[in-house]
Amino acid sequence: MNLFEEIIEKHYDLNIETLDNIGRRTPRMSSEKLEAKETNDQPSSLAQYIMAPFILVDSNGINDIPVFDKISQEVVLEEIAPHFSELKKITIDDQLFIRVQNVKESSKNSFLNLVKNNRLNKIVNDIYSNRNSSWPPDRFIAKEYKVNLEIIEKSFEPDILVLWDFFKRSFIKENGFMSILPSGWTFDESFKDRIAVRAFASVCNSMEIVVNEDNNTISSFRVN
Repeated sequence: MNLFEEIIEKHYDLNIETLDNIGRRTPRMSSEKLEAKETNDQPSSLAQYIMAPFILVDSNGINDIPVFDKISQEVVLEEIAPHFSELKKITIDDQLFIRVQNVKESSKNSFLNLVKNNRLNKIVNDIYSNRNSSWPPDRFIAKEYKVNLEIIEKSFEPDILVLWDFFKRSFIKENGFMSILPSGWTFDESFKDRIAVRAFASVCNSMEIVVNEDNNTISSFRVN
């Protein structure tokens, strides 16, 4: 039984009507600036996950976090947002997003202290294990694979249930899956032994990966 099974691209007959945007309603969009709260709290595991790419990959990024209920909104505003200096409330039609941008210097220092003292959440640390990484290129030869979860030894890491509950309420509800962009992951059998993979395998229903054929790295993995 193989760990990876290639997903063969499916071809569909396109109806010309699906390509015609004439007459389609433009989504209603509004934005409102939110005031950033002050915090001296150490970032939670969830906040660490959201902050990590801003600190370890690209400080100029943005993250639009979908919010579907009051519980998720409270988590974003109380647990994640205080670590960012730029916040916006984005509404597209009736869907709410909280946009976070620019990690505060004090929160960045707290995060880097966790890294220095080997106290960063193990899942987050594994995803961004290559500290000198960058986002995948816009264009590359890609292949998709389904991961055989039966081969992976599940690991119930601390906080995986907290992370997974939030992801299900937000990103997975919005997109149908959670897409994670790891740094420096080679496409080989060592995938199954990674802490993050074993943790997500303990809670998810399915897992797929996208491989950059140009350099044999995993550009993303999706869970739902």
